[in-house]
Parts: sequence; C-alpha cells; structure tokens
Amino acid sequence: MNSIKHIKLSELTKKIADVVKESFGTVSHWVIAEISSHKFYENQDRHYFEFIEKIEGTNDPIAKVRGVAWFEGSQHIKAFEKSTGQMFTNGVQVLVNVKVEFHEAYGFSLVLLDIDQSFTLGNLEKQRRQTLLRLVSENPETIQKIGEEYQTKNKKVKLSEVIQNIAIIGSPNSEGYIDFTHTILSNQFNYRFAIDIYQSSVQGAASEREIINKLISIYNSKIKYDCVVIIRGGGSKTDFLVFDSYGLSRAIARFPIPVITGIGHHKDVSIVDLMANTSIKTPTKAAEFIISHNRSFEDAIIILQKTVIIKSQQLLNHALHSINSTNVMVINKSRTVISHYKDKLYDFNQIVVNKTKTILYNRKTTLVSLLNQLLSKPMIITANRQSELKNLLDNLKIFSKKYLVNKQGYLGHYDSVIKLVSPEKTLKRGFAIVSQNENILKDGESISPGSDLKITMHDYNIKTKVITKTKSNGTESIL
Repeated sequence: MNSIKHIKLSELTKKIADVVKESFGTVSHWVIAEISSHKFYENQDRHYFEFIEKIEGTNDPIAKVRGVAWFEGSQHIKAFEKSTGQMFTNGVQVLVNVKVEFHEAYGFSLVLLDIDQSFTLGNLEKQRRQTLLRLVSENPETIQKIGEEYQTKNKKVKLSEVIQNIAIIGSPNSEGYIDFTHTILSNQFNYRFAIDIYQSSVQGAASEREIINKLISIYNSKIKYDCVVIIRGGGSKTDFLVFDSYGLSRAIARFPIPVITGIGHHKDVSIVDLMANTSIKTPTKAAEFIISHNRSFEDAIIILQKTVIIKSQQLLNHALHSINSTNVMVINKSRTVISHYKDKLYDFNQIVVNKTKTILYNRKTTLVSLLNQLLSKPMIITANRQSELKNLLDNLKIFSKKYLVNKQGYLGHYDSVIKLVSPEKTLKRGFAIVSQNENILKDGESISPGSDLKITMHDYNIKTKVITKTKSNGTESIL
C-alpha cells in the first residue's frame, strides 16, 4: 500500500478549494431555489438550510446544495420577512444572491448574501392566480367568475334569519377562538348560541386535509347548523397558505352550509374568503357579524311589531266606527220589523204552544209504555237465567260424581299393578338382585372371574365368587 502514490485528504480538499476560489472568486450569482431543512440559531443569528430545485410538477429534486446565511444574510432575511410577511422557511421559493464557497473541513456551500422580496411576492401571487383559474375551469357548475366577483354554491346558500347553531373549525387554545367565543357569548343583547368546536390545525402542510375532514364530519353529523365558522388568529403569509390551496377552496365553494371566514389577516383576501358565503377579517369581527345579523332580524321584528300595532289600531278604530253605525241601523230596523211582525209572531207563538203540548202528550204516552216494558223485561230475563243456572248446577253435580267414580276405579287398577311389580313380589317370583361392593349390577360388563358377588333372594342373601364369564348372544332362554 505504501508503494501507491497518494496524497492526504486535506491536500485534496485544499486543491478543490483553490479551484473553486479561482473559478468563482468573489463573484456572486442570483439563483432561484426552494428552501428545505431550514434551521435558525437565534443566539448566533445564523441560518442553515438547503437550496433545492425540483422537477416541475413533482417533489423529485434535480439539484440540492447546502446553504448558510451569516450575519449579513440573516439581516436581509429579517428585512424580507418584515416586508413581505412571509417567513423564510421550508417550502418557500426564493430568488437569492449567493456566493460559492468550499471549505476544506465543511465542504461545498452557498452563502446567502441578499434576497429579492418582489420575486417571492410575485411567485405567491402567480400561484394564487393559477389556483383561481383552475377552480373556475374545473368546477363550472359550482364556481363562476362574474366580472371581478366569484359566485359559488356556498355563496348562494342563504344564511338563516337567526343564527343559533354554529360549528367552529379551529384550535380551541388559539387567541382567535378565545376572541370569537368571548365576543359572541358575552354579547350585550343576551343572545344565546349553541357552539360545537371541530378542532383542527389551521396552518402547515397537513392542515388542508384536516380542515376538509372536519367539513365532512360537520356534514355527516346531520346536525342542522346555521353556519360554519373557520377562524384563526394573525400570522405570516406562510401561515395562511393553506387558505389559498385548491382542495380546501373547492370544498368550501361546494359546501351546502354557509361558511363564514374569520381568518385574521388584515391586508390580503385569501381564495377561501372568495369562495365562502361571508368573509370577515378577524374572528372578533366574525362574532360581531353574527350578532349584528341576529340584531337586524330582531330590529325587523320590532319594526314589524310596531307596524302591526299601528295598523291594528287603525283597523280597530275603523271597524269600531262601522260597528257603531251598523248597531244604530240594526236597532232602528229591528224596531220596525218587530212592530210589523208583532201580530204574526203572536199567532205563531200560539201555534207553537199548542203543537208542543200535543207532541209532549204523545211522547209521554210512549215513554210510559217503554217504562212498563223496562220494568217487566228484566224480571222475566232474570227468572229464565236463574232456571238455566239451576239446571247447569244439577248437571255439574251428577257428572262430577260419575267422573270421580271412574277415576277411583282407574286408581284401584294402577294400585294393583304397582303392588304386583314391587321388589318384594318380584323376588318371590324367583328373581334375584346381583350386587358388587354394595352396588347393584345392571349388566355383566364390569364382572370378571374371581370377583366377589352378593345375590339377594326373597328369603336369603348369598355371597359367591365368579368362576367363569361367557357372553350371551341374546337368543338363549333363561328357563
């Protein structure tokens, strides 16, 4: 091995470093790449990460280089985050100015010198426009763009006149949820609400699927919710990327229950906001919107109540005036008619009195006849039933006596049979009981030559020993 020409690893890395330095020197390059494996050490004010380029439309990398941002680069990153509201983190595509370095001990890396703010903002806006175009083109029955407005199925679902049952998608520990529930439950009008929380993360790569699953759970619950409220507090642009995703935006646009968004971003409007029934800036404002919505209904009811009262009073006054006029007219007309028909009424009165007396007399005669029948009929029926019951009683006595005599004969026969087959009688007829060790034997299976047996006869007990045992074929006579 010592005869092979070789150099030390440090010598090789020194040569590589010299080549890199000679080739790139202090020249910097603007590079478009995606950030991956990002770590920030705040006490050192340094960022360590990877620059990665993927095959378009896939997650397969075609280039990957270690990246680092020292103090200067870190200051540019802070300015970038402050200006764009976008965190410098995994998954963000950036346009950065980098310097090529090769360190003998730490290897190849790109040092971040500067970062272009407008590129990232433009890239996010480009993705947003592409998502909106895809939503409209792939879902023509659910989403239409009319002018600058987006019409969706969810927007066409009318909010209930009064909102009471609310499903919330969000984190119950977040400030947004706390602000929403505090505002809506402590409202000055003492409105009461039934609120169900469907807990879900509202940022990060997994949150899109999680929020969609919560929407499915709300639909499958069969609870008649008046609306679904999606809430979260403030944050960076990255935190709100899920609300620009195609899948979640499409699900909300198609959802059959009105969706109210209170996502907490003051500057921008997300795609989810455009697809939802009602878009409110913050969770607190969403709660105030619901309270105001119910208050509008109450105000309308109060106005309607006042209108009904006023109209009722007007109608009552008009009707009272008409009734008074009609009353005077009826009294006058009645007097005239009564005076005109007074004699006729008297004649009719006499006819009615006479006719009534005749009818009452006839009815009285009929009732007397019916009364006599009612008094005699029960006595006759009762006498007949008593005679029938006496005959039945006599028959029961006769047949019961005969039945008992027959049964007494049967019992005497069975008594004779039982006495005939008793053990004592059986032994007297020449039968015997064979037992072994005080156990009566029912067959000879357990008997073997030499066994001691006890034979019980009518007047003797015999102890014997078995000499031989042969099996009977069942055809031999015992006599």
